[in-house]
Amino acid sequence: MSRKWERMVSKNAKKINKDRSKRGIAPISTDPDRAEVFKGRSIMLALFFVLISVFLLLTLTKTSGDKMYWYTTCAYMVVGLFVYFIRRPYLKVSKTSLSKRGFARELVLSSDNINEIVYAPGQVVIHLKGKSPRWVYNRTLNRFDVAAMAGKLKKFAEQNQVAFVDKTV
Repeated sequence: MSRKWERMVSKNAKKINKDRSKRGIAPISTDPDRAEVFKGRSIMLALFFVLISVFLLLTLTKTSGDKMYWYTTCAYMVVGLFVYFIRRPYLKVSKTSLSKRGFARELVLSSDNINEIVYAPGQVVIHLKGKSPRWVYNRTLNRFDVAAMAGKLKKFAEQNQVAFVDKTV
């Protein structure tokens, strides 16, 4: 297709997707090879900050709390809520690579660096080549949809010749 035709198709697809989303219908896809993102929740880190905030509130009566004490207590609560609702962990599965959120950037892993993918009940473990740490995604701690993630990772493993071990069977 010519570039003009591609731009026209993508423009019309955006318009149709916008109309379909207003009506509550699933959008059409113009790119079937786009990356799929699985999002979870960071429960442990958020709970840690909220518990610190609660601890500071409980110890406030035993100290003469000034304004900075209140700001610190509220800041811990805000950071906990920020981590839980906004800074969510994710796994992005594209055609030839996997990526996740690191501490300060997105970590991208090509299919050449993956040793195997293990799907066990309630968790997915991605073993990397070399001394790199493995990537673990589970249902209980991070609230990932592990079954849907395993299906997409199985398709990814078949396309890129990566070993996929299913321990649920």
